[in-house]
Amino acid sequence: MVTSSLFTIVILVMNQIEITRQCIAYIRALQSKPIPILIIDNGSDPIYSNELRHLGDGYIRNEQNLGVISAMNQAWPLIQTPFVMYMHNDVLVLEKHFDEKITAVLAHIPHVGAAGFGGGYMVDCRGTRNRFTSNLLDAEVHGTRMIAPFVPSVALDGLCLIIRKELLISLRGIAKEYTYHHFYDMDICLAAIYQGYKVVAINILHQHTGSMTSKRADYVKWLSERGMTDMELYEYNRGIFHTKWGHRGYVLVHEHHFLYHDRAGMIPMRI
Repeated sequence: MVTSSLFTIVILVMNQIEITRQCIAYIRALQSKPIPILIIDNGSDPIYSNELRHLGDGYIRNEQNLGVISAMNQAWPLIQTPFVMYMHNDVLVLEKHFDEKITAVLAHIPHVGAAGFGGGYMVDCRGTRNRFTSNLLDAEVHGTRMIAPFVPSVALDGLCLIIRKELLISLRGIAKEYTYHHFYDMDICLAAIYQGYKVVAINILHQHTGSMTSKRADYVKWLSERGMTDMELYEYNRGIFHTKWGHRGYVLVHEHHFLYHDRAGMIPMRI
């Protein structure tokens, strides 16, 4: 699809056809101009494949669920836009012309490496994100409600990750050392920061049904066949994250300026 958009939306799906329909319908209804959408059908039941093929502008079919990270890494080499916007299929954007706000941030803030709909000002490198802000419908349940059009961030929530493609190329993909999913969002954000890129949370009104995948019977069965529960997977990947980033201690950004530092001091940014 030929497009003037700065980003392509990538949506991973394993069944969940009804919420996926809603997700894409909201995008189409509220976009200011057409945004390319790539659907990755990550092991859905075959009865859904024809509809999923026609919901977006591109389609990749995996006969088996590869896990979130592997499926995400299928997408970015195919994307022609400067940014790749990975969005969960249970996110509903609720803001008219939301894409104009995203484009303004990507186009006018120099050296954005990663952006999203919510993020924290601090990461404890043992594996926790702190001081979260967003414009979720229930933002106050998760942290604070974002008032400014955008704010500097350290770690974005994986429900929406807008990643610069040249960063993905330099990293050779997203968090390949992690298993299936969990911690890839914090990892890609720290990787961006240590390459001198900015991380930005953008004020977009949205709803996230949240944690649907981890509670679904087909996902629980799929993971149990691989010898683990979701909590065991989470803790396993937390260990990988801590081994990789723990020596940094913490990473913190100023609430109003893109000034990052860790235990050793200021982190140099691109100029």
